[in-house]
Amino acid sequence: MIRAFFGGSFDPIHAGHVAIVELLFARGLADRVHVVPAGHSPLKRRAAAAPALVRLQLVELALAGVPQVEICADEVCREGRSYTVDTLTDLVARHPDARWRLVIGADQAATFAHWHQPQRLLALAEPVVVARGRVTLDPLLDDRALVIADFAHPASATGIRRALAAGRMPGPELLPPAVAVRIRTDGLYGFPAGAAPA
Repeated sequence: MIRAFFGGSFDPIHAGHVAIVELLFARGLADRVHVVPAGHSPLKRRAAAAPALVRLQLVELALAGVPQVEICADEVCREGRSYTVDTLTDLVARHPDARWRLVIGADQAATFAHWHQPQRLLALAEPVVVARGRVTLDPLLDDRALVIADFAHPASATGIRRALAAGRMPGPELLPPAVAVRIRTDGLYGFPAGAAPA
């Protein structure tokens, strides 16, 4: 059994995140994917735009009906900063017979040495870097990371937040429909509550 750890702010989760999960299954890189929304990421300079519990609920909406996905609320429920190594250690202990992979993006791959206890992370899981084209790896990851450099998806959390704040609802190619409904209903990310899609 190969299990993948896919963490992030998911602020909000978008179609690109869902496409990464689908890619892992399609290429046989994971039998199950543990999607882990961060509570408060120590490497993020800005606070998340939406509360952790809301981001968790959006992740649940986006991935509902995908039986191979397990959504992990550990970091949302944990007080203080969220460290991947702590969550991954707990998951490995729960599933000791599994082979683990750690899914990260190109920006994270370039600064991996700045993560909390990076060497311990590498002892727990094989890193998988998902990137749009060429990627610069932190020296710690040289010869240790599996790089997927042909991932192409237009969705960007930053771009989606900007569109929502301007009253524009992205289409399903960028934002899962169930997530869009929740954002529209509750007026998340500055989108006017109850407004029709632009």
